[in-house]
Amino acid sequence: MAHVELRNLEKRYDNDAHAVKGVTLSARDGEFVVLVGPSGCGKTTTLRMVAGLEEITSGDLFIDGERMNDREPKDRDVAMVFQNYALYPHMTVFENMAFPLKMRKVPKAQIKIQVEDAAKLLGMDKHLKKKPKELSGGERQRVAVGRAIVRKPKVFLFDEPLSNLDAALRTQMRAELKRLQRSLGATMLYVTHDQVEAMTMGDKIAVMNKGELEQFGTPSEIYERPATVFVARFLGSPAMNVLPGGIIHEPGESYFVSDMLKIKLNGHFEAGNVHLGIRPEAIVLEWESKGTDSISGKLILIEPIGSVTHYYIECEDAFGGTFVASVPHGPVTLAGATLSLGDSVTFRIPSESIHLFDRQSGKRMD
Repeated sequence: MAHVELRNLEKRYDNDAHAVKGVTLSARDGEFVVLVGPSGCGKTTTLRMVAGLEEITSGDLFIDGERMNDREPKDRDVAMVFQNYALYPHMTVFENMAFPLKMRKVPKAQIKIQVEDAAKLLGMDKHLKKKPKELSGGERQRVAVGRAIVRKPKVFLFDEPLSNLDAALRTQMRAELKRLQRSLGATMLYVTHDQVEAMTMGDKIAVMNKGELEQFGTPSEIYERPATVFVARFLGSPAMNVLPGGIIHEPGESYFVSDMLKIKLNGHFEAGNVHLGIRPEAIVLEWESKGTDSISGKLILIEPIGSVTHYYIECEDAFGGTFVASVPHGPVTLAGATLSLGDSVTFRIPSESIHLFDRQSGKRMD
């Protein structure tokens, strides 16, 4: 496999659109790196530059230490799996998987061995004589992956490969792709807009927004210490609660303050305008307010999701927002009564669980 390195990669188009802005990241040998972000953030353009399908405006791309900027796609030793599978409808599964080897004039006997090995690995060995129209969506995806595997490339590139599948099949295919990556020891770059795919599949995650790399790290690093407000709200379901406020100083202490809150901070922070972030699972529901770190509001939605229940609490206009609290094993009972829609609810924001971001730059404060 291979080590892939992007150094200040840029992509500009003739209409002055700046699609990718100085992206720097690396995928080590055998690492699964996921590029995630909303539509139009530049993640697919970045992947296509690695594949050689988009010209690199500036910056450098290295694979195993060799600069690839001017190499043709066929000379980069990468294989790409597309969102729409890109299978030939008139060919059988065997012929589709064998096609890239045939184009490279690999001997027929060797093609047969490599295709059958890949098909067995993917559980498609009994479908080699079928045509794509006879297959399910998941089976077609396996054929597309198999066509990449038979080439034995240095790097696998995936562009939203599961977006056309239903929810249950996506979950199954996520597990299968991760298992496949580990069994092959493959270096993979994987593009998705789905944060669940990113968090469950990636060894490292690159969070992109408006062409820029907001944060690059492990799933736990990014979830527990988001580098920006954007990352904090993008990764996590429900999203992190964020509210505006400021930091003030009182003798020997720093406090976060807003219209309805005053929270003593663990550590010293410079005074100024900030955003406070708190994950839904960190919020503590209470029967009544016990201090200045508690807020009251009206329960407007209860969302049971299996083992977790999400409570949406609308706060007063002065506070300006709806908070979400996530509680395992709901429903919640306070003072002997089960919470129901329309109830007045008090919740506490523990100081040890908050995240602070500079309001102007959006960057994390430590």
